[in-house]
Amino acid sequence: MGVSEGQATRLLGGVRYVLLDTLPRLYAEGIRLRLQEAQIPVYTETPFTSVGITEVYLGTYVGDVSLWVPEDRYTEAVWLLQRGQQEEP
Repeated sequence: MGVSEGQATRLLGGVRYVLLDTLPRLYAEGIRLRLQEAQIPVYTETPFTSVGITEVYLGTYVGDVSLWVPEDRYTEAVWLLQRGQQEEP
């Protein structure tokens, strides 16, 4: 499963990132940690990131968080998360 046409992307630090999903923060944090353990960089974004508020890093925001991964690691990230779901009871 690769990146589909029309999927949200953005350039961050010269690297093309793809929107993996937008989830409640507590769930997104677990996914972020799982991906980072696999050496997949993850950029997290809240509705307030664009105005410079970094509440997700301070732990004060509990709403939805968008998870972005490098385009060239997107397929691996999806595979890792699907495999994790299959292993859960």
